[in-house]
Amino acid sequence: HYVGAIDPGMTHTAQWPRFVKNNIQQLQGRNVMLYCTGGIRCEKASAFLRRRLRELDCESDTPVYQLEGGIHRYLEAFPDGGHFKGANFVFDKRAQMRGDGSVVGRCGECSAPWDTHHGGRVCTVCRALVLVCDVCDASSEHGEYWCPEHSKFRNSYFHFLDRFSEVDLQSQATRLRELLEQEVGGSKNRRTTLRKKLLQVQSQLQKLRTQTEQTEQTDEVAVLPNKQSEATREVPSCSVRRCRACEKPYAECPGACWGFWKSDGP
Repeated sequence: HYVGAIDPGMTHTAQWPRFVKNNIQQLQGRNVMLYCTGGIRCEKASAFLRRRLRELDCESDTPVYQLEGGIHRYLEAFPDGGHFKGANFVFDKRAQMRGDGSVVGRCGECSAPWDTHHGGRVCTVCRALVLVCDVCDASSEHGEYWCPEHSKFRNSYFHFLDRFSEVDLQSQATRLRELLEQEVGGSKNRRTTLRKKLLQVQSQLQKLRTQTEQTEQTDEVAVLPNKQSEATREVPSCSVRRCRACEKPYAECPGACWGFWKSDGP
């Protein structure tokens, strides 16, 4: 970012109209310069802002500029970073462009300075990249993380359910119901996401209960040595960490299938 810049707190461009609506009074009468990764999004954003200012009859008092070519072009012109601090995310295998080497990002788990993305460290809800340092990732048994937009889902919403016990799943179901109640009148998409996960948790709970009943019935009759019941064979081995995107063991695919990290080979 540039020192003194206003962070609109957006995760996608569709949120820009809401930011303008809530902050246009504070922008009136000031020089406004917009910047983004490559200059395309801020071109659309600046056009929207100018239109809203025109509707309020104050466009002439609030000049709106944009950084041509975005931060990408700026760092090409100023390799030492110029006035830009931190790293610029780019949508290819480089992942980022650096200027002065300063680190402004923070690990989402421990808050240590960190600004390097990794294809295996994504939000377990939406699969957006999240900042997680090497230390925290190495100590994670499951590698499931939550982005800022879904931070309220932490320890309530998990992608891989087959590693949890009945007690764990019951607790998750309770927390998911509480989150659903909090979302009444809120985002329809978030409510749909929570409902789907709650149904998955309930389905996994029923599966475990059925397996327990079958095992108890088997224990009541004689069983030949080394012969497993059908219920026992169906229980998967869930101790291995898996890739959130393709669900393969993490040792086979440590995020190499995500986005622009995806291999070009077969």
